[in-house]
Formats: sequence, C-alpha cells, structure tokens
Amino acid sequence: DDAALVQATGQAPSVSLEVSCREERKRKRKAERSALLPFAVISCSYLLFTVTDGALRMIVLLHAYNLKFSALQVAIMFVLYELAGVFTNLFAGMAGARWGIKYTLVIGLCLQLITYGLLFAWNERWAQGQAIAYVTVVQMFGGVAKDLTKLGGKTVTKLVTPDEQSTRLFKLVSLLTGWKNSLKGVGYFLGSALILVSYYLALSVMLGLVLLALPF
Repeated sequence: DDAALVQATGQAPSVSLEVSCREERKRKRKAERSALLPFAVISCSYLLFTVTDGALRMIVLLHAYNLKFSALQVAIMFVLYELAGVFTNLFAGMAGARWGIKYTLVIGLCLQLITYGLLFAWNERWAQGQAIAYVTVVQMFGGVAKDLTKLGGKTVTKLVTPDEQSTRLFKLVSLLTGWKNSLKGVGYFLGSALILVSYYLALSVMLGLVLLALPF
C-alpha cells in the first residue's frame, strides 16, 4: 500500500501527510482572515464614528456657550439625543436581525452625516427658543445614529468568533470597548480644539471623518 501511495503521489506517506497538514493549516488561516475582515471593517467604522460622536457633544456645547446659552438651555438641547438612544436600542436589534449589521451601520453613519449637515444651518441670529428647538431636533438624529452604529460595532465580534472561543470573544470586545472610550476622548479634544478656530471648520472635519467611516 505504501509503495502504491509513493508511486501515485511521488512522495512517502509521512511527507504526503505533512504536506496535507500544512495545506490544511493554510486553509484555516485564510478562512480565519476572511472571517475577521468584516470585524476589521466594521470596527474601524465604529471607532471613527466614536470620534465624531464625542466631538459632536463638545461642538454643540461650546458653540452654545459662546452664544451665551445657559447651562439648563444646553442640557435641553441634549434631551432628545439621549431619549432617541433609548428608543433606538429597542428596535435596533430587530432591524439588525432582519436587514443585517452593515445596513444598520450605514444608516447610522448616514444619520450622523445628516446631523452634522443640519448643524451648519444653526444661525447665530435666531432667537434662543428657536435655536434650542432646532438643535434639540437635530441632536435626535445624532442619538439614533449613535445606537445604530454601536449595534454593528459591538455585535460583529460575536458573529465572527466561533462559539467555543469565548475567551477570544471577550478579548475582542474588551479591545473594542477600550479603544471606543479612548477615541471618544479624542473626539472631545478634537471638537474642543477645532471650535476654537471655527465652528464651521469643526463641522467640516467631522463630516469628513464620517464619510471616511462609511464601509464602502
């Protein structure tokens, strides 16, 4: 039998087995890289979004401060931002299960584009009541965007990790969460620094980052 195998393959059985094992390992590594590609793409999009989300809060807060709004008035501007996040969490899971994570991620990023785009229209000559109402509604889109994007960023780690590798899943989620918190701080800093130069410059830079985050 061994002689027949050598004659058929031109290799000894042990060599043939070693080659087969090597090829199998290569296939497994290739499959693993392919499986992790969605994680890499969606995670990068989510982390870039996190920068823009942190910056959004500082841009709105500091611009309102520069326009002499009170602390209570600024707090009102963020009411729908937080409430929208609560209601989005209730339906985002169903949307992700029905249409897929990429769909919810892209919708979230597009809503963030709309949020920043609408903030360009914030007119300094508006009455305070008009400005508060406008910015509060605009912030609602930002709140929905935040939780739709977060769904994709957090869920993809579970989808690309085999069930038996729970330790690896934990490490991936920990890494993603750690980077998210760090980059949100970067967003706070960028938003604060850019608005010292120009409100519209700050909005433009963040719009560019959101466009960069789109997974196309």
